[in-house]
Amino acid sequence: MLGRKLKEKPVSRRDEKIAELVELVGGHAPLEGANPTAIPELALFRGSSRHKPEPYLYETFAIFLVQGHKRIALDSKVYDYHAGRFLTTLAPMPLVCECIDASKEKPMLAIAIKLEQHRILSILTRIEQAEATPTPDDVRMPSGIFTAPITDELLDACGRLLRTLDSPAEAAIVGEAAVDEIYFRILKHERGGALPHLLTQRGQFQQIARAVQHVHQNLADVVSVDELASLVHMSNSAFHKKFKEVMHQSPLQYAKQVKLTRAQALILEGLRVSEAGYSVGYNSPAQFSREFKRYFGVLPSDARAG
Repeated sequence: MLGRKLKEKPVSRRDEKIAELVELVGGHAPLEGANPTAIPELALFRGSSRHKPEPYLYETFAIFLVQGHKRIALDSKVYDYHAGRFLTTLAPMPLVCECIDASKEKPMLAIAIKLEQHRILSILTRIEQAEATPTPDDVRMPSGIFTAPITDELLDACGRLLRTLDSPAEAAIVGEAAVDEIYFRILKHERGGALPHLLTQRGQFQQIARAVQHVHQNLADVVSVDELASLVHMSNSAFHKKFKEVMHQSPLQYAKQVKLTRAQALILEGLRVSEAGYSVGYNSPAQFSREFKRYFGVLPSDARAG
């Protein structure tokens, strides 16, 4: 007796859209790691192997994963995202990243769009001019990081964006319009929650962002919570509380991880270990080595070999 042939599961329109993005990203990202494009704020990523958890400094990005599976950790908080989900960081974040599904045959593929605060505020202003924005019932400080499903509208916008890459003129005009739409879709996403209201009405996120920017621009200086709080016109206790709500770690912990990540990059670029430590504010080589090994798992002198 012949067995009945199992029916294949029909391919959904959403799956077709993701499959198209896989083809587009794969075609424009031939190299491992980041592949720049004709659109300055757009990069495409390819990863052909899994890797264990490693510390990275994520810049301000929206990253759309179209193939593969990644896991991001920020202290004890874990963000798991796979094909069809996106990760947004609204400020530079020192994260631990693990790639748990990637191979040469089926690489991890992602679309990364750099987010700029002035552009976010510009889009928000245009939204408010077009429609009344209701105040959310539960107004909280927005997190500096969140992950969520890629909506159909975002999939469409990403497709329009990538299809412009074969034409410089289209990339410059249609591509930039698609980037604006992606900003708009993220801000209107349900996971954006109270973000638009808080950014425009209370301004506290901008205050935290200004403190973060100060840390990055003054890596050689000793970080003082008093100084950061004064810079953004907040009391020490209020600043510490709000910073931790947004960044999920204390100001001093954040600054230490940013300094160490920058030092690692300098060492990998060829700078001597002692010079890298001094450049990010470590006057004691022993302390620098100790804290570097605690964070990265290897001594600074072994970083290049890793």
